[in-house]
Amino acid sequence: MTSDRAVVCSHVAEGGAPILYAARSRETGAEWRFRCGRAPHDAAMERDASLAEVVARDPSAVEIVLHPRGSAVARAGPGARWHVDEGPLPLPSRPSRRWPSLEPRYPPRRGEPLDAVDLRVLADVAERGWHVIHVEGAGEGHAFTIGLFRSFDHPEVLLFGLADAREAALDRLGARVRGGERFEDGGVAEGILPDRAVSFRTIARRHYRTYLGYGGWFHGGPRFPALQAVWPDAEGRFPWERWSSRALREAQPVLWEREPA
Repeated sequence: MTSDRAVVCSHVAEGGAPILYAARSRETGAEWRFRCGRAPHDAAMERDASLAEVVARDPSAVEIVLHPRGSAVARAGPGARWHVDEGPLPLPSRPSRRWPSLEPRYPPRRGEPLDAVDLRVLADVAERGWHVIHVEGAGEGHAFTIGLFRSFDHPEVLLFGLADAREAALDRLGARVRGGERFEDGGVAEGILPDRAVSFRTIARRHYRTYLGYGGWFHGGPRFPALQAVWPDAEGRFPWERWSSRALREAQPVLWEREPA
């Protein structure tokens, strides 16, 4: 279970000492721990806070959010460079091999505040490679991934409707991408939804602001590829096929470029 709860040592919380050690726990309870670096510390010296409060006070503390559970980072003093004390080294950010011209600018970005939602997105991307964003709107709304492009050089994926199934569907897709599978424009995949296939179409850039707005924040603009996962009706007809119902077409706005008739 993910949590915004943090534990901060009293030297930092009450004495104004700088944060010199930060950890992300695998255990239940507080996911985040921040200390001044002095030893020893015991439970009586722990103070509760939220992760957002800690990062607002010291923006450099966001470093631990960029690491998976079981990690710890430390530094010699305020302003010094963080180093990994426990856990795996994070993979360096490299240009996309498939879309080298996009040049995303990922958070944290200097001088940009981060709220609790932003921090959870960064934490989930660091932990498993993606996060699912839900957007309420007409009908059942939609959801899309954030992190597949950064983590796996794979397009982000959007899914309309299916409010009770779409997060699980996008999580299954993300797990398959993490395992090495790739989904392409025009492809069809089984097993993303439990009862039907999905087909993928490239989302036109002009739709990003309306349907993938938070993705623009994460990537520093429309600097990422994205696919729409389109589902058929119970008879297997996709919205572009003859005899597909109007309700099916209205449930899934066309975000790709239509082929000329």
